[in-house]
Amino acid sequence: MSQVNGSVKIFLIFVFTLIFFVSILEAQNLDLSILKIVNGTPQPIFDIPKIVISSDYFAGLLGFSSILINPSQTLITFGVTLGEVEFFKDLFQRPRPFQTYDWVIKRANASGYSMPSGHSAMAFESAYIWSEYFPQFSPLFFSIATYVAISRVYYGVHYPSDVIIGGIIGYLTAFTISKNLKNYPVIQFSYAF
Repeated sequence: MSQVNGSVKIFLIFVFTLIFFVSILEAQNLDLSILKIVNGTPQPIFDIPKIVISSDYFAGLLGFSSILINPSQTLITFGVTLGEVEFFKDLFQRPRPFQTYDWVIKRANASGYSMPSGHSAMAFESAYIWSEYFPQFSPLFFSIATYVAISRVYYGVHYPSDVIIGGIIGYLTAFTISKNLKNYPVIQFSYAF
């Protein structure tokens, strides 16, 4: 049990430290500069699949996609990641870029708060789990996760720091839960194809 508590403490310290430095070090200027470039430049590669990627169902599908590989790990990781994302959204209550700046091009619908990106969290959580079982495809899984994260900035619904922090939350949650499930196999009910 002490290993679990230690991992959770390290994870929480890392997340809070990262969030602290993002907000303290005037990252807002860098955030806005990147947002202007990504959001202001037409990118057909993001426009074509917009209906699918911008959907909340897509984020859920990403998070649950690894249920075929390891149901217990997926369900636990999905639940914890979703809880963390909602906790931080309520904690920071950061408005979305299109709500704050009139120059932001809103290319997709989004509601609620901006920080962190749930789509990015689910994408990186899923990429981590899939990469554990199919390491040879790891670059593909993380490329898809990165594509999803960048698309959220392009659509004007997230700042770059939102998707970075969302990705870190998803990745670290999947990593922490994966390592702890391996240490406590009594809750491991996985099957593989």
